[in-house]
Amino acid sequence: MNEAVRSTEGSAFHAASSFTPRRRTLALVAVALAFVMDLLDTTIINVAIPSIGQTMGADKAALEWIIAGYATAFAVLLIVGGRLGDSYGYRRMFLIGIALFTATSMACGMAPTAFALQAARLLQGASAALMVPQVMALVQVMYPPEQRYKVYTVFGFLGGFSAALGPIVGGLLIDANWFGLGWRLTFLINLPIGLFSLAAGVLLLPAGRGVNAVAVDLRGAALSIVVLFAILAPLIEGPGRGWPPGLVLLLAATAPLAWGTVRYLRWRQAAHGDALVSPALFKLRKVSLGLLCTLCINPVLPGYLLVMTFVLQTGIGLSASQMAYACAPIALGAMGAITLLGPWLFRRLGVRVMMIGVGVTSFSLCLAAWSVHGGLLAHGALAVAQFGMGLGMGLCGPQLSNATLQDVPMSDAGVAAGLLTAVQQIAAALGVALAGMAFFHGLHATTASASDYTNAYLQVLPLFLGLMAAALFGATRLAKAMEKQRQVLGDQSSLECPIIHDQVR
Repeated sequence: MNEAVRSTEGSAFHAASSFTPRRRTLALVAVALAFVMDLLDTTIINVAIPSIGQTMGADKAALEWIIAGYATAFAVLLIVGGRLGDSYGYRRMFLIGIALFTATSMACGMAPTAFALQAARLLQGASAALMVPQVMALVQVMYPPEQRYKVYTVFGFLGGFSAALGPIVGGLLIDANWFGLGWRLTFLINLPIGLFSLAAGVLLLPAGRGVNAVAVDLRGAALSIVVLFAILAPLIEGPGRGWPPGLVLLLAATAPLAWGTVRYLRWRQAAHGDALVSPALFKLRKVSLGLLCTLCINPVLPGYLLVMTFVLQTGIGLSASQMAYACAPIALGAMGAITLLGPWLFRRLGVRVMMIGVGVTSFSLCLAAWSVHGGLLAHGALAVAQFGMGLGMGLCGPQLSNATLQDVPMSDAGVAAGLLTAVQQIAAALGVALAGMAFFHGLHATTASASDYTNAYLQVLPLFLGLMAAALFGATRLAKAMEKQRQVLGDQSSLECPIIHDQVR
Protein backbone atom coordinates (compact mmCIF):
# COMPACT_ATOMS: atom_id res chain seq x y z
CA MET A 1 0.00 0.00 0.00
CA ASN A 2 1.56 3.31 -0.99
CA GLU A 3 1.77 6.42 1.21
CA ALA A 4 -1.03 8.28 -0.57
CA VAL A 5 -3.49 5.44 0.02
CA ARG A 6 -2.46 5.07 3.67
CA SER A 7 -2.99 8.79 4.25
CA THR A 8 -6.67 8.57 3.26
CA GLU A 9 -7.61 5.57 5.43
CA GLY A 10 -10.35 6.50 7.90
CA SER A 11 -11.02 9.74 6.06
CA ALA A 12 -14.04 10.93 4.13
CA PHE A 13 -12.05 10.25 0.93
CA HIS A 14 -11.72 6.60 1.93
CA ALA A 15 -15.42 6.33 2.82
CA ALA A 16 -16.50 7.90 -0.46
CA SER A 17 -14.28 5.59 -2.52
CA SER A 18 -16.78 2.75 -2.06
CA PHE A 19 -19.80 4.80 -3.16
CA THR A 20 -21.81 3.54 -6.10
CA PRO A 21 -22.56 6.10 -8.85
CA ARG A 22 -26.19 6.18 -7.70
CA ARG A 23 -25.32 6.98 -4.09
CA ARG A 24 -22.79 9.60 -5.21
CA THR A 25 -25.48 11.28 -7.30
CA LEU A 26 -28.03 11.22 -4.48
CA ALA A 27 -25.46 12.61 -2.05
CA LEU A 28 -24.72 15.36 -4.55
CA VAL A 29 -28.43 16.25 -4.63
CA ALA A 30 -28.44 16.55 -0.82
CA VAL A 31 -25.58 19.07 -0.74
CA ALA A 32 -26.80 20.85 -3.87
CA LEU A 33 -30.12 21.63 -2.15
CA ALA A 34 -28.22 23.32 0.68
CA PHE A 35 -26.12 25.22 -1.85
CA VAL A 36 -29.25 26.45 -3.63
CA MET A 37 -30.92 27.41 -0.36
CA ASP A 38 -27.95 29.56 0.65
CA LEU A 39 -27.83 31.34 -2.71
CA LEU A 40 -31.56 31.95 -2.74
CA ASP A 41 -31.25 33.57 0.67
CA THR A 42 -28.39 35.75 -0.54
CA THR A 43 -30.47 37.36 -3.31
CA ILE A 44 -34.10 36.80 -2.31
CA ILE A 45 -33.70 39.49 0.31
CA ASN A 46 -33.18 42.21 -2.30
CA VAL A 47 -36.76 42.23 -3.52
CA ALA A 48 -38.04 42.07 0.08
CA ILE A 49 -36.06 45.09 1.27
CA PRO A 50 -38.66 47.77 0.34
CA SER A 51 -41.39 45.80 2.15
CA ILE A 52 -39.19 45.26 5.20
CA GLY A 53 -38.35 48.96 5.31
CA GLN A 54 -42.01 49.95 5.15
CA THR A 55 -43.32 47.47 7.73
CA MET A 56 -40.46 47.87 10.23
CA GLY A 57 -39.51 51.49 9.68
CA ALA A 58 -35.87 50.55 9.05
CA ASP A 59 -33.44 53.22 7.83
CA LYS A 60 -30.98 52.79 4.93
CA ALA A 61 -28.11 51.56 7.12
CA ALA A 62 -30.38 48.98 8.78
CA LEU A 63 -31.55 47.72 5.40
CA GLU A 64 -27.96 47.43 4.17
CA TRP A 65 -27.03 45.47 7.30
CA ILE A 66 -29.94 43.09 6.70
CA ILE A 67 -28.40 42.33 3.30
CA ALA A 68 -24.70 42.68 4.01
CA GLY A 69 -24.83 41.33 7.58
CA TYR A 70 -25.52 37.85 6.25
CA ALA A 71 -22.67 38.08 3.76
CA THR A 72 -20.34 39.56 6.38
CA ALA A 73 -20.91 36.83 8.97
CA PHE A 74 -20.75 34.27 6.18
CA ALA A 75 -17.47 35.65 4.87
CA VAL A 76 -15.62 36.05 8.15
CA LEU A 77 -16.44 32.51 9.32
CA LEU A 78 -16.25 30.60 6.03
CA ILE A 79 -12.55 29.78 6.28
CA VAL A 80 -13.10 28.59 9.85
CA GLY A 81 -15.97 26.46 8.58
CA GLY A 82 -13.73 24.95 5.91
CA ARG A 83 -11.01 24.11 8.44
CA LEU A 84 -13.58 22.62 10.83
CA GLY A 85 -14.67 20.32 8.01
CA ASP A 86 -11.07 19.23 7.40
CA SER A 87 -10.57 18.63 11.12
CA TYR A 88 -13.86 17.19 12.38
CA GLY A 89 -15.53 15.81 9.28
CA TYR A 90 -17.30 17.35 6.29
CA ARG A 91 -20.50 15.42 6.91
CA ARG A 92 -20.67 16.37 10.59
CA MET A 93 -20.14 20.08 9.97
CA PHE A 94 -22.57 20.06 7.03
CA LEU A 95 -25.32 18.57 9.21
CA ILE A 96 -24.69 20.99 12.07
CA GLY A 97 -24.62 23.90 9.62
CA ILE A 98 -27.84 23.03 7.84
CA ALA A 99 -29.68 22.39 11.12
CA LEU A 100 -28.65 25.82 12.40
CA PHE A 101 -29.43 27.44 9.04
CA THR A 102 -32.96 26.07 9.12
CA ALA A 103 -33.46 27.29 12.69
CA THR A 104 -32.12 30.78 11.98
CA SER A 105 -34.27 31.01 8.85
CA MET A 106 -37.28 30.56 11.12
CA ALA A 107 -35.89 33.26 13.42
CA CYS A 108 -35.60 35.64 10.45
CA GLY A 109 -39.14 34.89 9.37
CA MET A 110 -40.53 35.52 12.85
CA ALA A 111 -38.36 38.56 13.73
CA PRO A 112 -40.49 41.25 15.51
CA THR A 113 -38.18 44.22 14.85
CA ALA A 114 -35.55 45.37 12.36
CA PHE A 115 -32.83 44.88 14.99
CA ALA A 116 -33.98 41.31 15.65
CA LEU A 117 -33.93 40.65 11.91
CA GLN A 118 -30.38 42.02 11.63
CA ALA A 119 -29.25 39.74 14.48
CA ALA A 120 -31.00 36.72 12.98
CA ARG A 121 -29.41 37.42 9.59
CA LEU A 122 -25.96 37.53 11.19
CA LEU A 123 -26.62 34.17 12.85
CA GLN A 124 -28.01 32.79 9.60
CA GLY A 125 -24.81 33.82 7.79
CA ALA A 126 -22.70 32.22 10.52
CA SER A 127 -24.58 28.93 10.19
CA ALA A 128 -24.20 29.05 6.42
CA ALA A 129 -20.45 29.39 6.98
CA LEU A 130 -20.47 25.97 8.60
CA MET A 131 -22.59 24.43 5.84
CA VAL A 132 -21.40 25.83 2.52
CA PRO A 133 -17.63 25.04 2.59
CA GLN A 134 -18.50 21.39 3.11
CA VAL A 135 -20.50 21.41 -0.14
CA MET A 136 -17.51 22.04 -2.41
CA ALA A 137 -15.21 19.97 -0.18
CA LEU A 138 -17.58 17.00 -0.48
CA VAL A 139 -17.49 17.38 -4.26
CA GLN A 140 -13.71 17.01 -4.10
CA VAL A 141 -14.13 14.07 -1.71
CA MET A 142 -16.69 12.17 -3.79
CA TYR A 143 -15.42 12.85 -7.32
CA PRO A 144 -11.98 12.28 -8.86
CA PRO A 145 -10.27 15.28 -10.51
CA GLU A 146 -11.20 14.27 -14.05
CA GLN A 147 -14.93 14.30 -13.16
CA ARG A 148 -15.07 17.47 -11.09
CA TYR A 149 -15.51 19.89 -13.97
CA LYS A 150 -18.88 18.32 -14.79
CA VAL A 151 -19.94 18.82 -11.19
CA TYR A 152 -18.58 22.38 -11.08
CA THR A 153 -20.61 23.06 -14.20
CA VAL A 154 -23.75 21.79 -12.45
CA PHE A 155 -22.99 23.97 -9.43
CA GLY A 156 -22.21 26.88 -11.70
CA PHE A 157 -25.63 26.50 -13.29
CA LEU A 158 -27.30 26.16 -9.90
CA GLY A 159 -25.35 29.13 -8.59
CA GLY A 160 -26.23 31.48 -11.43
CA PHE A 161 -29.79 30.26 -11.71
CA SER A 162 -30.47 30.30 -7.95
CA ALA A 163 -28.95 33.72 -7.45
CA ALA A 164 -31.11 35.10 -10.25
CA LEU A 165 -34.15 33.08 -9.15
CA GLY A 166 -34.04 34.59 -5.65
CA PRO A 167 -35.70 37.90 -6.57
CA ILE A 168 -38.29 36.07 -8.69
CA VAL A 169 -39.30 33.72 -5.88
CA GLY A 170 -39.20 36.55 -3.37
CA GLY A 171 -41.43 38.83 -5.42
CA LEU A 172 -44.03 36.15 -6.04
CA LEU A 173 -44.09 35.10 -2.37
CA ILE A 174 -44.44 38.68 -1.13
CA ASP A 175 -47.37 39.46 -3.43
CA ALA A 176 -48.96 36.07 -2.72
CA ASN A 177 -48.96 37.08 0.98
CA TRP A 178 -50.03 33.63 2.20
CA PHE A 179 -51.44 33.75 5.76
CA GLY A 180 -50.64 37.48 5.80
CA LEU A 181 -46.91 36.74 6.19
CA GLY A 182 -45.73 38.88 3.24
CA TRP A 183 -41.92 39.19 3.15
CA ARG A 184 -41.56 36.67 6.00
CA LEU A 185 -42.30 33.89 3.53
CA THR A 186 -38.96 34.59 1.83
CA PHE A 187 -37.26 33.14 4.91
CA LEU A 188 -39.81 30.53 5.99
CA ILE A 189 -39.58 28.83 2.58
CA ASN A 190 -36.23 27.45 3.78
CA LEU A 191 -37.79 25.23 6.43
CA PRO A 192 -39.01 22.30 4.28
CA ILE A 193 -35.91 22.45 2.06
CA GLY A 194 -33.56 22.49 5.05
CA LEU A 195 -35.28 19.59 6.81
CA PHE A 196 -35.21 17.46 3.65
CA SER A 197 -31.53 18.20 3.01
CA LEU A 198 -30.71 17.42 6.65
CA ALA A 199 -32.39 14.01 6.47
CA ALA A 200 -30.75 13.19 3.13
CA GLY A 201 -27.33 14.23 4.47
CA VAL A 202 -27.66 11.89 7.46
CA LEU A 203 -28.39 8.95 5.17
CA LEU A 204 -26.10 9.61 2.20
CA LEU A 205 -22.95 11.63 2.94
CA PRO A 206 -19.57 10.01 3.67
CA ALA A 207 -18.40 10.09 7.28
CA GLY A 208 -14.82 10.82 8.31
CA ARG A 209 -12.42 13.73 8.46
CA GLY A 210 -10.25 15.27 5.81
CA VAL A 211 -6.71 13.97 5.30
CA ASN A 212 -5.33 17.12 6.96
CA ALA A 213 -7.22 16.99 10.27
CA VAL A 214 -5.53 19.72 12.33
CA ALA A 215 -6.64 22.05 15.12
CA VAL A 216 -8.49 25.22 14.19
CA ASP A 217 -6.35 28.35 14.39
CA LEU A 218 -8.59 30.44 16.63
CA ARG A 219 -6.24 33.43 16.75
CA GLY A 220 -6.05 33.51 12.97
CA ALA A 221 -9.85 33.30 12.84
CA ALA A 222 -10.21 36.20 15.28
CA LEU A 223 -7.75 38.35 13.31
CA SER A 224 -9.59 37.62 10.06
CA ILE A 225 -12.90 38.61 11.63
CA VAL A 226 -11.43 41.89 12.89
CA VAL A 227 -9.96 42.75 9.46
CA LEU A 228 -13.18 42.11 7.59
CA PHE A 229 -15.27 43.98 10.15
CA ALA A 230 -12.88 46.92 9.87
CA ILE A 231 -13.51 47.02 6.12
CA LEU A 232 -17.25 46.49 5.97
CA ALA A 233 -18.65 48.28 9.04
CA PRO A 234 -17.42 51.77 8.07
CA LEU A 235 -18.59 51.38 4.47
CA ILE A 236 -22.11 50.53 5.61
CA GLU A 237 -22.44 52.84 8.61
CA GLY A 238 -20.24 55.73 7.47
CA PRO A 239 -22.49 57.43 4.88
CA GLY A 240 -25.56 57.49 7.11
CA ARG A 241 -23.62 58.82 10.11
CA GLY A 242 -21.65 61.46 8.27
CA TRP A 243 -18.36 59.58 8.60
CA PRO A 244 -17.51 60.15 12.28
CA PRO A 245 -13.77 59.98 13.16
CA GLY A 246 -14.11 56.57 14.79
CA LEU A 247 -15.33 54.92 11.60
CA VAL A 248 -12.69 56.69 9.52
CA LEU A 249 -9.95 55.46 11.86
CA LEU A 250 -11.40 51.94 11.77
CA LEU A 251 -11.30 51.91 7.98
CA ALA A 252 -7.75 53.33 7.98
CA ALA A 253 -6.69 50.56 10.37
CA THR A 254 -7.55 47.93 7.77
CA ALA A 255 -4.13 48.00 6.07
CA PRO A 256 -1.99 47.47 9.22
CA LEU A 257 -4.45 44.89 10.53
CA ALA A 258 -4.28 42.95 7.26
CA TRP A 259 -0.46 43.15 7.26
CA GLY A 260 -0.36 41.87 10.84
CA THR A 261 -2.73 39.03 10.01
CA VAL A 262 -0.58 37.88 7.08
CA ARG A 263 2.54 37.99 9.28
CA TYR A 264 0.79 35.95 11.93
CA LEU A 265 -0.40 33.32 9.44
CA ARG A 266 3.14 32.92 8.13
CA TRP A 267 4.48 32.49 11.65
CA ARG A 268 1.75 30.05 12.59
CA GLN A 269 2.34 27.90 9.52
CA ALA A 270 6.13 27.85 10.11
CA ALA A 271 5.83 27.14 13.84
CA HIS A 272 2.86 24.77 13.99
CA GLY A 273 1.94 23.88 10.40
CA ASP A 274 -1.76 24.56 10.98
CA ALA A 275 -2.46 28.18 10.10
CA LEU A 276 -6.10 29.03 9.39
CA VAL A 277 -5.10 29.54 5.75
CA SER A 278 -1.78 28.19 4.58
CA PRO A 279 0.22 30.99 2.91
CA ALA A 280 1.36 28.35 0.41
CA LEU A 281 -2.12 28.42 -1.16
CA PHE A 282 -1.56 32.00 -2.29
CA LYS A 283 1.69 30.99 -3.95
CA LEU A 284 -0.32 28.87 -6.37
CA ARG A 285 -0.66 31.25 -9.29
CA LYS A 286 -4.11 30.07 -10.34
CA VAL A 287 -5.39 30.48 -6.80
CA SER A 288 -4.09 34.04 -6.42
CA LEU A 289 -5.29 35.16 -9.86
CA GLY A 290 -8.62 33.39 -9.43
CA LEU A 291 -9.22 35.14 -6.10
CA LEU A 292 -8.33 38.49 -7.69
CA CYS A 293 -10.89 37.91 -10.45
CA THR A 294 -13.45 36.85 -7.85
CA LEU A 295 -12.93 40.06 -5.88
CA CYS A 296 -13.65 42.05 -9.05
CA ILE A 297 -16.53 40.04 -10.54
CA ASN A 298 -18.59 38.99 -7.53
CA PRO A 299 -19.44 42.47 -6.16
CA VAL A 300 -21.26 43.45 -9.34
CA LEU A 301 -24.44 41.36 -9.32
CA PRO A 302 -25.32 41.86 -5.61
CA GLY A 303 -24.65 45.60 -5.91
CA TYR A 304 -26.60 45.79 -9.16
CA LEU A 305 -29.59 43.94 -7.68
CA LEU A 306 -29.66 46.24 -4.65
CA VAL A 307 -29.57 49.38 -6.75
CA MET A 308 -32.04 48.22 -9.41
CA THR A 309 -34.49 47.06 -6.76
CA PHE A 310 -34.73 50.61 -5.44
CA VAL A 311 -34.77 52.12 -8.95
CA LEU A 312 -37.54 49.85 -10.22
CA GLN A 313 -39.66 49.45 -7.09
CA THR A 314 -39.23 52.62 -5.05
CA GLY A 315 -38.40 54.93 -7.98
CA ILE A 316 -40.45 53.75 -10.94
CA GLY A 317 -43.09 51.98 -8.84
CA LEU A 318 -43.04 48.31 -9.86
CA SER A 319 -44.74 45.88 -7.50
CA ALA A 320 -42.87 42.96 -5.93
CA SER A 321 -44.29 40.50 -8.48
CA GLN A 322 -43.49 42.87 -11.37
CA MET A 323 -39.95 43.07 -10.02
CA ALA A 324 -39.89 39.26 -10.02
CA TYR A 325 -40.80 39.16 -13.71
CA ALA A 326 -38.20 41.86 -14.44
CA CYS A 327 -35.53 39.60 -12.89
CA ALA A 328 -36.58 36.50 -14.85
CA PRO A 329 -34.29 37.30 -17.82
CA ILE A 330 -31.28 37.19 -15.46
CA ALA A 331 -32.13 33.57 -14.61
CA LEU A 332 -32.64 32.70 -18.27
CA GLY A 333 -29.32 34.28 -19.25
CA ALA A 334 -27.45 32.46 -16.50
CA MET A 335 -29.04 29.15 -17.44
CA GLY A 336 -28.20 29.56 -21.11
CA ALA A 337 -24.61 30.58 -20.42
CA ILE A 338 -23.82 27.81 -17.97
CA THR A 339 -25.55 24.90 -19.70
CA LEU A 340 -25.17 25.73 -23.40
CA LEU A 341 -23.03 28.65 -24.49
CA GLY A 342 -20.42 28.46 -21.72
CA PRO A 343 -19.32 24.84 -22.32
CA TRP A 344 -19.30 25.37 -26.09
CA LEU A 345 -17.09 28.44 -25.81
CA PHE A 346 -14.92 26.91 -23.10
CA ARG A 347 -14.06 24.00 -25.36
CA ARG A 348 -12.68 26.45 -27.92
CA LEU A 349 -11.35 29.30 -25.79
CA GLY A 350 -10.64 27.82 -22.36
CA VAL A 351 -10.72 30.30 -19.49
CA ARG A 352 -10.67 33.16 -22.01
CA VAL A 353 -14.43 32.78 -22.17
CA MET A 354 -14.40 34.89 -18.99
CA MET A 355 -13.30 37.86 -21.08
CA ILE A 356 -16.46 37.54 -23.17
CA GLY A 357 -18.49 37.33 -19.97
CA VAL A 358 -16.90 40.51 -18.64
CA GLY A 359 -17.64 42.32 -21.92
CA VAL A 360 -21.27 41.21 -21.99
CA THR A 361 -21.76 42.24 -18.36
CA SER A 362 -20.23 45.68 -18.98
CA PHE A 363 -22.49 46.30 -21.97
CA SER A 364 -25.54 45.17 -19.97
CA LEU A 365 -24.74 47.53 -17.10
CA CYS A 366 -24.70 50.45 -19.52
CA LEU A 367 -27.86 49.29 -21.29
CA ALA A 368 -29.66 49.02 -17.93
CA ALA A 369 -28.81 52.67 -17.26
CA TRP A 370 -30.28 53.66 -20.63
CA SER A 371 -33.42 51.56 -20.07
CA VAL A 372 -34.42 53.60 -17.02
CA HIS A 373 -33.06 56.98 -18.17
CA GLY A 374 -35.08 59.93 -16.96
CA GLY A 375 -37.28 57.76 -14.75
CA LEU A 376 -39.06 56.20 -17.74
CA LEU A 377 -38.82 52.45 -18.15
CA ALA A 378 -38.00 50.95 -21.56
CA HIS A 379 -39.20 47.41 -20.96
CA GLY A 380 -37.49 45.79 -23.95
CA ALA A 381 -34.12 47.36 -23.26
CA LEU A 382 -34.33 46.38 -19.58
CA ALA A 383 -35.16 42.77 -20.51
CA VAL A 384 -32.11 42.62 -22.80
CA ALA A 385 -29.91 44.19 -20.10
CA GLN A 386 -31.14 41.75 -17.45
CA PHE A 387 -30.61 38.80 -19.78
CA GLY A 388 -27.10 40.06 -20.52
CA MET A 389 -26.29 40.32 -16.81
CA GLY A 390 -27.19 36.67 -16.30
CA LEU A 391 -25.40 35.64 -19.49
CA GLY A 392 -22.22 37.53 -18.62
CA MET A 393 -22.04 36.25 -15.06
CA GLY A 394 -22.83 32.72 -16.23
CA LEU A 395 -19.89 32.79 -18.62
CA CYS A 396 -17.55 33.73 -15.78
CA GLY A 397 -18.63 31.64 -12.78
CA PRO A 398 -17.92 27.93 -13.48
CA GLN A 399 -14.69 28.62 -15.36
CA LEU A 400 -13.40 30.82 -12.55
CA SER A 401 -14.16 28.29 -9.78
CA ASN A 402 -12.63 25.44 -11.76
CA ALA A 403 -9.45 27.38 -12.58
CA THR A 404 -9.02 28.66 -9.02
CA LEU A 405 -9.30 25.26 -7.30
CA GLN A 406 -7.70 23.15 -10.02
CA ASP A 407 -4.23 22.82 -8.46
CA VAL A 408 -5.25 22.71 -4.78
CA PRO A 409 -4.04 19.51 -3.02
CA MET A 410 -6.77 17.38 -1.45
CA SER A 411 -5.24 17.92 2.01
CA ASP A 412 -6.48 21.52 1.80
CA ALA A 413 -9.78 20.78 0.07
CA GLY A 414 -11.99 22.16 2.83
CA VAL A 415 -10.03 25.29 3.61
CA ALA A 416 -9.51 26.10 -0.10
CA ALA A 417 -13.24 25.74 -0.79
CA GLY A 418 -13.92 27.89 2.26
CA LEU A 419 -11.37 30.47 1.12
CA LEU A 420 -12.90 30.75 -2.36
CA THR A 421 -16.44 31.04 -1.04
CA ALA A 422 -15.28 33.50 1.62
CA VAL A 423 -13.77 35.75 -1.02
CA GLN A 424 -16.98 35.47 -3.05
CA GLN A 425 -19.01 36.57 -0.03
CA ILE A 426 -16.57 39.30 0.96
CA ALA A 427 -16.89 40.58 -2.58
CA ALA A 428 -20.70 40.39 -2.39
CA ALA A 429 -20.76 42.30 0.91
CA LEU A 430 -18.38 44.91 -0.50
CA GLY A 431 -20.57 45.19 -3.58
CA VAL A 432 -23.63 45.93 -1.44
CA ALA A 433 -21.71 48.37 0.79
CA LEU A 434 -19.98 50.28 -2.01
CA ALA A 435 -22.97 50.34 -4.34
CA GLY A 436 -25.24 51.43 -1.50
CA MET A 437 -22.82 54.16 -0.47
CA ALA A 438 -22.62 55.56 -4.00
CA PHE A 439 -26.34 55.15 -4.70
CA PHE A 440 -27.72 56.70 -1.53
CA HIS A 441 -25.24 59.60 -1.53
CA GLY A 442 -27.37 62.71 -1.84
CA LEU A 443 -30.57 60.70 -2.49
CA HIS A 444 -33.41 61.78 -0.18
CA ALA A 445 -35.90 58.95 -0.29
CA THR A 446 -38.78 61.03 1.06
CA THR A 447 -38.60 63.59 -1.75
CA ALA A 448 -36.78 61.73 -4.53
CA SER A 449 -38.54 61.30 -7.87
CA ALA A 450 -38.18 58.43 -10.32
CA SER A 451 -35.57 60.38 -12.28
CA ASP A 452 -33.59 60.98 -9.06
CA TYR A 453 -33.38 57.23 -8.52
CA THR A 454 -32.24 56.60 -12.08
CA ASN A 455 -29.66 59.38 -11.82
CA ALA A 456 -28.41 57.75 -8.61
CA TYR A 457 -27.80 54.56 -10.60
CA LEU A 458 -25.48 56.56 -12.86
CA GLN A 459 -23.40 57.36 -9.79
CA VAL A 460 -22.83 53.64 -9.24
CA LEU A 461 -22.13 52.76 -12.87
CA PRO A 462 -18.44 53.89 -12.87
CA LEU A 463 -17.82 51.62 -9.87
CA PHE A 464 -19.26 48.61 -11.70
CA LEU A 465 -17.35 49.34 -14.90
CA GLY A 466 -14.10 49.83 -12.98
CA LEU A 467 -14.51 46.42 -11.38
CA MET A 468 -15.16 44.89 -14.79
CA ALA A 469 -11.96 46.47 -16.17
CA ALA A 470 -9.95 45.00 -13.28
CA ALA A 471 -11.63 41.61 -13.85
CA LEU A 472 -10.62 41.71 -17.51
CA PHE A 473 -7.00 42.28 -16.49
CA GLY A 474 -7.11 39.37 -14.03
CA ALA A 475 -8.81 37.02 -16.51
CA THR A 476 -6.13 37.80 -19.11
CA ARG A 477 -3.36 36.94 -16.66
CA LEU A 478 -5.17 33.77 -15.54
CA ALA A 479 -5.55 32.61 -19.14
CA LYS A 480 -1.83 33.17 -19.75
CA ALA A 481 -0.96 31.21 -16.58
CA MET A 482 -3.06 28.24 -17.69
CA GLU A 483 -1.58 28.34 -21.18
CA LYS A 484 1.94 28.41 -19.75
CA GLN A 485 1.19 25.44 -17.50
CA ARG A 486 -0.18 23.49 -20.45
CA GLN A 487 2.96 24.15 -22.44
CA VAL A 488 5.23 23.13 -19.57
CA LEU A 489 3.35 20.03 -18.45
CA GLY A 490 1.82 18.96 -21.75
CA ASP A 491 -1.80 18.58 -22.71
CA GLN A 492 -2.20 15.24 -20.95
CA SER A 493 -1.53 16.74 -17.52
CA SER A 494 -3.93 19.63 -17.97
CA LEU A 495 -7.40 19.01 -16.58
CA GLU A 496 -8.97 21.59 -18.82
CA CYS A 497 -9.11 19.93 -22.24
CA PRO A 498 -10.03 16.30 -21.43
CA ILE A 499 -12.73 17.33 -18.99
CA ILE A 500 -14.37 19.73 -21.39
CA HIS A 501 -14.21 17.30 -24.28
CA ASP A 502 -15.82 14.62 -22.14
CA GLN A 503 -18.51 16.99 -20.95
CA VAL A 504 -19.38 18.22 -24.45
CA ARG A 505 -19.62 14.70 -25.77
